Amino acid sequence: METDQNSKKIVVSLEKIEKKEHASFHTGVYKQQYFNGDWHYHPEFELLLIKEGEGTRLVGDHGEKFEVNDLVLLGSFLPHAWITDADYLKEQPDKFCESIYVQFKKNIFGSSFVNIPELKGVRKILRLSERGLKINGKHKDKIISLLEEMPKENAFNQLIKLLKILNLVSISDYTILASENYLKENFQFKSHRMLKIHEYLMENYKQNIDIKTCADMANMTLPSFCRYFKNETNMIFSDYLNHIRIDFSKRLLTNTDMAIKEIGYECGYNSVPYFNKQFKKIAGESPFKFRKISREKH
Repeated sequence: METDQNSKKIVVSLEKIEKKEHASFHTGVYKQQYFNGDWHYHPEFELLLIKEGEGTRLVGDHGEKFEVNDLVLLGSFLPHAWITDADYLKEQPDKFCESIYVQFKKNIFGSSFVNIPELKGVRKILRLSERGLKINGKHKDKIISLLEEMPKENAFNQLIKLLKILNLVSISDYTILASENYLKENFQFKSHRMLKIHEYLMENYKQNIDIKTCADMANMTLPSFCRYFKNETNMIFSDYLNHIRIDFSKRLLTNTDMAIKEIGYECGYNSVPYFNKQFKKIAGESPFKFRKISREKH
């Protein structure tokens, strides 16, 4: 993951979570001048608390402002980004961004443990978190307190505190972020092989992607891969890649002030007219009109 500070560009990638040796999940503190602004996703669930900083939070097709004590639970493979306000990009020693996060997979508790009756509420919020949850309500302060303690604890106590936090989230007030249609349209795969291809496209969509490379990844001949891909997605390969790129461009048009030309380049298009053409083909309107309508709704 990279950020070009001079051009303030947002880099989109699949994030690989690095856990400590003999650990089943990862918790830590991020503290820098600004959040990277990467549009990314990962197989792990993520609980994240903003300790310092302000800006825009993108989760799937949802975007809104974030500030101190913003607390969210994100499901696996749900794209997200924290785009810091422009003030933080300037050299100001008194302004910085900080978050505390926990990244984990559902199976850290064991395949049977999570299904016991006592964890019915936890199962529910893990399922709902596939669309992202913003956590509110009277239990939020307790959740924040436990989360702040986690990076200082040993592995066993971290696991116990995580379970306590998830239980508190299950009885808290929360707001579901991404729309149901976004989840269904973008992240329903019939096979692990297709998921692997999707991950590759998410990580490399800004590049000139060769379909033959993807066919090789799937261990298929090119004709077989084309048939397989269309059967899995109901799209030909180039259309699917354009949908990924245009989906990201919509998030940037709605939730940032980046110029339309710059957004096109950020989303893998070297030609602005071609970006406009593909956007209108998929979204039904020009990028300019889409941005105008989206902002009128908000």
